[in-house]
Amino acid sequence: MEIIIGRNQQTRQLNVVKDGAERVYGQPNSVPTDVSRHHISLQPTGAGKWIVKNLNELNVTFVNGIAIESKSVSESDKIELGNSHYLFNWDALQEPKVETIDIRPLKAVWDNYQQNEINIRDRQKSNGLWASVPLGFSMLGGLIAGVAPEIRGIALLFTGIAFVLFLYGLYRRSQDNSTLELKANQEEFDMKWVCPKCKHPLTCFRSITILSQSDACPFCKTKYKK
Repeated sequence: MEIIIGRNQQTRQLNVVKDGAERVYGQPNSVPTDVSRHHISLQPTGAGKWIVKNLNELNVTFVNGIAIESKSVSESDKIELGNSHYLFNWDALQEPKVETIDIRPLKAVWDNYQQNEINIRDRQKSNGLWASVPLGFSMLGGLIAGVAPEIRGIALLFTGIAFVLFLYGLYRRSQDNSTLELKANQEEFDMKWVCPKCKHPLTCFRSITILSQSDACPFCKTKYKK
């Protein structure tokens, strides 16, 4: 096994290539430019020993302050890369811990959003129904007046009921804040529908079902525990 150590060109972090898999270590912009992309290789020889080797004759590598081309080392030795003496951290060889985060609380966020949406829509339908009731009573009154003029009083009663219901319908519509409630419900959902780790909006997941099918946050890459 050979591990290649160098500088990541995009992020200027320490680049580690192990078993064909590439990953970065440390903070962005932490590795100086005199560390090359493929600066050294590390090969384990057993019993905690490694062979460190320059991969380019222009590379500069120090072990315990002495410039080397190839040398047997252990993890107690200090390896520095480049003339800037960038200190290699042996922790870079450790496999990164897989971080997980519980996304089950997001189900409550989704359920609450959906239930509020249903309740508001049902109230809108109810108000729409009240708008049609006065028309029915008015038509019935007109029908009675046309078919049986002798009971015109009943026709006028139905017309009066229609008028009262019309006024009640106008009152219900004047008190209807459903449009604002829908907007507030959406805003509350957008505020809470975020990754629990990085707080990035999860607008790419349009439902809890789609979110549950994902293994990790597409932004911070934290694994989801479901």
